[in-house]
Amino acid sequence: MSPAADLSRASAWWQLLRAANVFTAASNVIAGFLIVQGQWAPAETLALLIAASACTYLAGMVLNDAVDAELDAVERPERPIPAGHIARTTASSAGWALLTCGVLFSWWAALACGHPMPGLIGVLLAFAVIRYNSVLKSTWIGPVAMGWCRVLNVMLGASVAGNLTRQWEAFAYALAVGLYTVVLTNVAQSETIGELSGKLRVRNLVTRMIQGFIVIDAIAATIAAGWQSGLAVLALLIPTIIIARRTPMT
Repeated sequence: MSPAADLSRASAWWQLLRAANVFTAASNVIAGFLIVQGQWAPAETLALLIAASACTYLAGMVLNDAVDAELDAVERPERPIPAGHIARTTASSAGWALLTCGVLFSWWAALACGHPMPGLIGVLLAFAVIRYNSVLKSTWIGPVAMGWCRVLNVMLGASVAGNLTRQWEAFAYALAVGLYTVVLTNVAQSETIGELSGKLRVRNLVTRMIQGFIVIDAIAATIAAGWQSGLAVLALLIPTIIIARRTPMT
């Protein structure tokens, strides 16, 4: 395979994974973690929770395109699977592998912090991703299901606390992120409607709203653990924007 072909295939995978988006999943976890801990420790558990979230989020992106291959062939033919850059079966296998890794990382985090809550939330998040992609996203409840995925993602970070029944601040914040996600998903669903110029405007709006997760999480981190923590979370916008210039976030 020529270097140009290798580059094209790598670019197709970056597009399939929506790599820029993964930093928004990480910021959700960090915000949830800081709300219950007030600090970045234990760092090992936080790193494992971020890894679990990242793998699960990327799995959701890949499985979404694998399920939607026929629809994308009509509405988004430039995407890697309908364009023929990545086989649908290959994408599906990669998605399931990433989802498995996400669950394993969540249970590793559970071992690291000495209680099963991270593993249980990780399993619930993986199940929510599967249900959304396989059944719910084509129904009226799709945006709510997507919002629930983000709620669980924030709670994955908060799961370090163990007893979540006492973490009302984390629950309240997770629900706020979930509501934001419902609005975002409804906006995103209008991307395929109307003329090209209208679609591009909607796509740009959706991109900014996805990046908005990091801003919201940075505010939460500032309230929970100080302005330095807020700046650290906000810095995730840098790789997000850089990667988004090469591959679209939607």
